Amino acid sequence: MKNGELIVVNKKEISIKNMGYILKQARLKMGYTRDQLSERVGISHRYLTAIENEERRPSYEVLSKLLRNLGLSADSIFYPEKESEPEEKQLLRLFQ
Repeated sequence: MKNGELIVVNKKEISIKNMGYILKQARLKMGYTRDQLSERVGISHRYLTAIENEERRPSYEVLSKLLRNLGLSADSIFYPEKESEPEEKQLLRLFQ
C-alpha cells in the first residue's frame, strides 16, 4: 500500500484508504457543502477537499470533529465492513 493508507492502532495495521470517500458520501447524505462542513469543523475548504480526495490524512482531533458533525461512528472509517452488516447481525455478534 502507498504511504498514508495504513494507520497503526494497538500494534495492528488498519487500512483507511477509503476514508475520504466515506467522509464525502456522508457529507453529501447530510446535505452539507464543503464550505459548510469545513466551517463547522474549523478547517479550510482546501483541507477538507484534500481529505476527501485522499491527498491528506486528518489529525485525530479533526477526524473526531468530522465524524461527530457527520453522525458517523469511528467504526465506519476503521472497520467499514461492519457498516454493511445488517443491524440484527451486529447485535447478535455483540451477545456471542
